[in-house]
Amino acid sequence: MSVFDGVDWEARPTGRYRGLHSVPGGPGLSLAYLTLCLTGIAVYPYLSDAQRMVDYLVLSFATVPAVVVGLIRTPADSRKAMWFLLAALVSFNAGNVAWYWYVFAMGLPSGDGTIAAIFAALAQVFMFSGAITIVARRGRDDVGGLIDSTIVAMAVGGVIWSFLLLPHLREVAAAQVSQIATCVTVFMLTGIFGCLTRLLLTAREFISALWFLVAAMGFSLAGVTTVALVVVPGSASRPAYTDMIYLAGYTAVGLCGLARSVVRLLQPGPAPKDDLSKGRLVFLGLALCAMPAVGAASELSGRDVDTALLAVSTAAVTPLVMLRIWGVWSERMRVLRYQASFDPVTNLPNRHEFANRLDAALAGGRPVVVLFCDLDGFKAVNDRYGHTGGDQLLIQVAERLARCVRPGDTVSRFGGDEFVVLCVDMERYDATELCLRIETAFREPFAVDGEPVVIGASIGMVCNDRTENGEQLIQRADAAMYTAKQERQQVPGVRTSVA
Repeated sequence: MSVFDGVDWEARPTGRYRGLHSVPGGPGLSLAYLTLCLTGIAVYPYLSDAQRMVDYLVLSFATVPAVVVGLIRTPADSRKAMWFLLAALVSFNAGNVAWYWYVFAMGLPSGDGTIAAIFAALAQVFMFSGAITIVARRGRDDVGGLIDSTIVAMAVGGVIWSFLLLPHLREVAAAQVSQIATCVTVFMLTGIFGCLTRLLLTAREFISALWFLVAAMGFSLAGVTTVALVVVPGSASRPAYTDMIYLAGYTAVGLCGLARSVVRLLQPGPAPKDDLSKGRLVFLGLALCAMPAVGAASELSGRDVDTALLAVSTAAVTPLVMLRIWGVWSERMRVLRYQASFDPVTNLPNRHEFANRLDAALAGGRPVVVLFCDLDGFKAVNDRYGHTGGDQLLIQVAERLARCVRPGDTVSRFGGDEFVVLCVDMERYDATELCLRIETAFREPFAVDGEPVVIGASIGMVCNDRTENGEQLIQRADAAMYTAKQERQQVPGVRTSVA
């Protein structure tokens, strides 16, 4: 089923901009856009400088309407990421126009250090914001995996920076500001690339828009790295293939916007299993020493060590690792606490949790009513349909009892076919009404393996009208329940005995 099948396109706004609200087209638009971009990239090396400028601007500007298409297709509550991507493309294009203006119109050797650089930096911020918004939205149920991906990506970024970029930038005497900007960009790109790759590996379905976005970040990382290695700082001269890499990144962003799957890209993704296994602990331990190992390798190979980066990256990775361990540990403890307090079949509070809630109510001096309910005929159902059928019956009984009580009351499975209800701040008259609702709920047959099953119940009701603890109150309710059970031959269905 297509994600657009549930949209009433005819009911969408009409008028001057009606065309923007039409049914999204098929792959024809994407194919035409891809053909345009591939042609422009293929002929780029053979063009003159002025022709290259036109070609570059045409392909970079073409991404804007492509992302606008994706923005229109996206539901209104999911458009933040697309707005960020659109703002990034507008800023990139403004920077490109300014750069070419300074070089071709004003005759400067390069557009670096001008307003073009400001537009480029602003565009990077918008692009990162859009990617982070997508990661946060789609990967909100996989925070642990995203942290792991970020840690790995930071280690990869450290290797790229320490062994490739930093030695070269120092060799060509690049300005300190340029070195810092390149370092920050590389680490941000590797981090986003790692997170998007994680989303790709855990998607459980093919989402072309996600593949295009990963490709765009990959081309951007390759472009930044290549330009830093081959372009002389302050020079407008650069090999054609560096611009071709950036144009490939623009193309991937445009294809992401045109892909119909961009709607699924902005939906929450699956929640992979997350556990603090031995392998995970080993991985986190290695992550802690990754950056110091990179620094040591640089020192042993005779390269300059970026001590500031080493200190900052180690300080950044350490809290991420600790946060990761704490997150997995807290989730494990939450599961253990739940398993210790709730019945695995009905998901109701178990005997221990019920006793805690009852004791807390009594300690607060609040009037309580306890109903002890034992099913009649459960053993016969269990013998005929097996434990699976018995569990089906218990689940349905739990659901009906939960619908009978008030919000804040507790329905607990005490064990076997015994259920206990705790009602706080309830008068005896209201408790009688509750018993009548339970009797009515049991009149309708239960469905076990597709067959109707009728069972009864014996209920013992007790109010804390004397000084006693929770255990004594439960014992009185249990005794009243047995009194009601003795009458089941004369009174079928649901019977109630008041202690």
